Amino acid sequence: MLNLIKMEITRVFKSKYVYFIFFASLLTFFITVGLVDYTSKNIDNFEESVVDTIGDNSNGVKVDVDKSGLESLTDSGEDFVISSFSQTTYLIFLIIFAALFFTNPYANGFVKNFLGMCKSKSSYIMATFIVASLFVIVSIAIGAAILTIAGAYINNGMLKFTDYPRLFKVLFVELISHISYLAVILLVATMTRSTSKTLMFTFLYPTIFFNFLRGIGDQFLSLFINLPDDFSIANYLNIGNIISTNFSSTNANLTRSLVVAILIGTIALILSSVIINKKDI
Repeated sequence: MLNLIKMEITRVFKSKYVYFIFFASLLTFFITVGLVDYTSKNIDNFEESVVDTIGDNSNGVKVDVDKSGLESLTDSGEDFVISSFSQTTYLIFLIIFAALFFTNPYANGFVKNFLGMCKSKSSYIMATFIVASLFVIVSIAIGAAILTIAGAYINNGMLKFTDYPRLFKVLFVELISHISYLAVILLVATMTRSTSKTLMFTFLYPTIFFNFLRGIGDQFLSLFINLPDDFSIANYLNIGNIISTNFSSTNANLTRSLVVAILIGTIALILSSVIINKKDI
């Protein structure tokens, strides 16, 4: 196992796409900070232009903007940091990295050089997953640090950070949920051994089809069970918890998200191990 982990780490450092994805993801965090800073500093000018434009139209409509109210508004710095991961932007980078990293050994035939000599092929699954998880941990940790440090300086401290321990706690849950989806990507890659198929399924599912499938799932369950009004099957899926987790999430919701992520990740890893042991190299 240790030798396989070392081999996969070497593959990470020798793969150019890993560096591109890593720095591209960090760049999006800097761009996010820059956009929020620019927008918040220029919101008064923007509102004034809206007033002038509407006030001079043929209908004579005028919109009054309470500038003092705008100036007094402050946002949660913690929610700003967390929202950067609860949206699908970082998830897209994770999907691209994982699809390439998990399927490249099959695409170029590299896996044939060593997999047949392993006592248990499932050890390769675990080694690959551990190394990919390290990539996710490092990229999320650096991204969160960038957002937290730079966020405190947005528009002269507009964003207020009040509870760093809870911020770390919520980010930890987001991290585990992302790693859980990483295990799902590994499962798809192990089944298909195709980069294009893995990318297509794991990209379309959270970005396009998730809400549609969630609605169907809720309707299907309601045929057999009298569900509470606030029930949603999304709360029991790692993607749903990635999207819904925020700084105001209750401890019960965070615990549920953590348990769901661990269960789904474990099931995906077990299935990947079963498949790779039964499939021909």
